[in-house]
Amino acid sequence: MNISNRKDALRDQRAKMLAAAPDWRASDARVNPRVAIGSIIAMWAIYFLITSVLAMLTGVPEQWPSAGRRAIVVVAGILCTFVLYQLLQRAQPQSFGARLAAAFGAAVPLVIIYATVNLMVFYYWFPVSDSAKIVEEMQSKYSVAWETMLILDSSIRWYFFFAVWAALYVAFGYANEMRALERRANHFRMEAQTAQLRALHYQVNPHFLFNTLNSLSTLVLKGSKSEAETMIMNLSSFLRSSLAVDPEQLVSLDEEIALQRLYLDIEQTRFPDRLQVEVAMPKELENACVPVLILQPIIENAIKYGVAPSKGKIAVRLTASAEYGLLVLRIENDIDPKAPAPASGTGLGLGNVRERLLTRYGPTAGCEWGPSDNGGFVVSLWLPLAREAC
Repeated sequence: MNISNRKDALRDQRAKMLAAAPDWRASDARVNPRVAIGSIIAMWAIYFLITSVLAMLTGVPEQWPSAGRRAIVVVAGILCTFVLYQLLQRAQPQSFGARLAAAFGAAVPLVIIYATVNLMVFYYWFPVSDSAKIVEEMQSKYSVAWETMLILDSSIRWYFFFAVWAALYVAFGYANEMRALERRANHFRMEAQTAQLRALHYQVNPHFLFNTLNSLSTLVLKGSKSEAETMIMNLSSFLRSSLAVDPEQLVSLDEEIALQRLYLDIEQTRFPDRLQVEVAMPKELENACVPVLILQPIIENAIKYGVAPSKGKIAVRLTASAEYGLLVLRIENDIDPKAPAPASGTGLGLGNVRERLLTRYGPTAGCEWGPSDNGGFVVSLWLPLAREAC
């Protein structure tokens, strides 16, 4: 599989990974127990306060005994809601609708239990003054099942109260799940971005190695033994330095240029009388952070299309500047007008540089190339200027 196909395959794999729905996990939809229990207590405490205040404002007799009965019922309500919380915590259907249906269904038996406790407290254990009157009215309508009808009537009124809390719990859980899914999606994006950066980085070394071995073969055929030995030693030093770095690593601009000088030493062996290197880098930009080996394909192209076809001295100039919060790098090479024009390239090297910058920095970085004002060729790249420890 060639480099272009590998790149396309990587993009397809990345697209599939980002498009795939992350695995559903029940633990994601669970609400913090402190939040759940706190909401239960808060809900029933608010109910107790509101009903007590209303009783005082309407002048209900036996305020304190009624408050005691109400407190017992509130405790029962807290316990029933806590059981509902335990059921919802252990039964987590995947879809939001299924969770909501399970919550509303689980509330039915618990609200019946609560209504039964309410009946026992207000009509049997601690009957209120008008309990006998209410019982008499219910018995006249429902002579056999009056208690059941009271429980059902109370359950219908209280079901809404339980259902609201259950819906609130499911909503909290769903929000937690969405946040967890977003975290995992971000993780997948970072993994895909890392894989793409590594693939783009690993495209550099085969391309460079192919060119260098070609140059070495030329020296061997010419019988230039000493130059070939020097090139082999320089190649060894360059590969040792470049392959030891992490492809995701940022290095200082000074370190990146030092790596390129190792490569240029290799090419200097091949073109001792034609290659001239000029570097203009302000002192304050030496520690600016750049992706490792980001200049490698550009320098290679300058040698391949500028120095190799020429007959005279060709300068390769690298300049660095800071502009509007960006680090701007320009690599320019002369072109010998008398030299035969080399075959046009595939654009892989410069495309690689642009892709690496866009993958790491997004639209704040980029790379452009074309003829320079003096008849040569220039490549400009820019990226956010950062001077932190790389």
